[in-house]
Amino acid sequence: MRGRFSFLLIILAGFAGCGASCKKTPDAIAKDEGGGEIVELNGVDTGSLIVTEKRLFTKVVKDIMSPCGDPVTLEVCVKEARACKKCLPAAKTVAKMVSKGEAETEIRAWLENRFDDKAVKQIDVGTSPSLGPADAAITIIEWADFECPHCGMAAPVLHKTVEEPEFKPKTRFVFKNYPLPSHEHADPAARAAVAAQNQGKFWEMHDQLFTHQEQLTNQEIEGFAKKLGLDLEKFKTDWNSNDTKDKVAKDKEAGTKAGITGTPSIFINGRKFMQYGHGDFADQLKDWMRLELAVMAGGAAPPRPAPSPSVSASASK
Repeated sequence: MRGRFSFLLIILAGFAGCGASCKKTPDAIAKDEGGGEIVELNGVDTGSLIVTEKRLFTKVVKDIMSPCGDPVTLEVCVKEARACKKCLPAAKTVAKMVSKGEAETEIRAWLENRFDDKAVKQIDVGTSPSLGPADAAITIIEWADFECPHCGMAAPVLHKTVEEPEFKPKTRFVFKNYPLPSHEHADPAARAAVAAQNQGKFWEMHDQLFTHQEQLTNQEIEGFAKKLGLDLEKFKTDWNSNDTKDKVAKDKEAGTKAGITGTPSIFINGRKFMQYGHGDFADQLKDWMRLELAVMAGGAAPPRPAPSPSVSASASK
């Protein structure tokens, strides 16, 4: 009997000895194992991150400086609730990027592109077709190829977003052509859009071309022009004119100067929109625009594309 009692005491002592560590959270254990401090910031949800992801989040927010130029880190900026309106959104994005498996290099590159004023390009709108007020707080410029399937998928998302009540009064959307040489029908389609613009029907032709990306032969494009009620002879003349070819070439030249290499390429107030992870294009676009508006409301408006003295008359839909 005494032997059994002694055995039970040994078992209970074993449980008592592990009590403190058995109750530790994974984060506390990770710290004991040399993982270091794990930072939590008010307003930033890191609850769903695993320990290694929390470590990466911590490293980034403790290393990256405030996007407003203050001599403090992103961590300090958020913890002290500083006036910089970019800190909390930046920290939230870091958490999202970490959760989607982005590496530290990609996160740093995204933050630099999003907040460094050196990343802003001066882009002349010129006579490119546009939607929205010329003095809008946000100017979105898209370079696209009508035969590019990714452009075809992006088009309805972009148009739906800029038409939402939250953004419509404050957003101008500008379209520029960037036909890729690998797409046989991209250049004729771009020139057809310019020819339709000459008759005030750019956006109508834009929709036809993107809706029928698999049907962009010259004959089919002429059918779109007829369907839209365009003066067909004028359309054909403009379609093949040197002036139209020059306009498409200037769009491409401006895109190359801005540093684009593929389509669609989207710039918001002169800064290239960078998506991270997979999917969520619409959500990330809206988040970017909301941050842009918040920053401007805080009196720290970012540089904007060079204003154009003239706006396309075809900017109605």
